[in-house]
Amino acid sequence: MPQQDACTLLDEDHKKVEQLFKEYQSADTARKQQLAQTIAQELSVHMQIEDEIFYPAFLDATGDDDMIEEAEDEHDEARELIARLEGGKADDEVMKDLQKAIEHHVGEERREMFPKARETSGLDLVKLAQELEARKTELMSDHPA
Repeated sequence: MPQQDACTLLDEDHKKVEQLFKEYQSADTARKQQLAQTIAQELSVHMQIEDEIFYPAFLDATGDDDMIEEAEDEHDEARELIARLEGGKADDEVMKDLQKAIEHHVGEERREMFPKARETSGLDLVKLAQELEARKTELMSDHPA
């Protein structure tokens, strides 16, 4: 199997969370609570590896401050919604807002950031994927589900 690039690795996280959101919509109350925790953890780790590794590398290679600033603002919005979820019971309205925010963010990454990353010379996306995967593994082991 060929090594995947960073964009593919990050998009696999997106697809996993999209599936979790779908499961949430049809789950009973107890399952919603579990799914809300899983979604919060998956998104928190994903955003942290993007913030720590992918975004700085992307910015260094592209110099696109605007795209990074917008992505970071969207992460801040998602973190606020996650904090509201973690503060109590699974809340369908907060989850709906979070899903909408994440779908918007993922769409922009897929349409704009990932294509630009793949077109940019000097950005080793395979090496970056290895760094992202290692950091993700480390973070997930610190926060077992």
